Amino acid sequence: MSDNENETPKKKIKSVRDIIIESIECEPGIEGCTADPDTCPNGPNKCDKKLSMFGYYDDTIKDSVENVLCNHMGELNKTFSASARRWEMIVYPSLFAFILLATYGFFLIYSLTNDVSSVAEEMRSISHNMHNVVIHMDTQTNTMKEMNAHVRNMGMSVNQMTHEVAVMNNSISRPMQFMNQFTPW
Repeated sequence: MSDNENETPKKKIKSVRDIIIESIECEPGIEGCTADPDTCPNGPNKCDKKLSMFGYYDDTIKDSVENVLCNHMGELNKTFSASARRWEMIVYPSLFAFILLATYGFFLIYSLTNDVSSVAEEMRSISHNMHNVVIHMDTQTNTMKEMNAHVRNMGMSVNQMTHEVAVMNNSISRPMQFMNQFTPW
């Protein structure tokens, strides 16, 4: 015997389309049934017993449409549940982190606006102080002008004193030279 003869024939896996077509066919063994509902000479009650795919089972159709759909829906449900759990593990912590970061961002913006308002108040104070400095600088400038005028007057007075001392030196030195000739020392 060859290897091919020892092998059991593989069961053909039916597609959903094949199962639906099988379920629409007449029930085998009914008198006059042609296995095609369209050409069946019997009434629809006798020929189309399997037309309701979800309500009739027999041994000839082990994998009925309802069974196949239930199995696939069960698998889909399990897959979806597992996927939902994975997404929950990602989404909920991400949502929590987003809320935490949004709250912190709000706090930062609130702090920034408070800081900016305090800087604006300080700038008003600095502006007021600078205005006072300008006024004092004007006063100081006027004082410096007065001092310059007084120093100029002092300079003129010193020049006049120098001239007077020079005249006095000239006036006194000649007679003193004459008297110095008579003094013995």
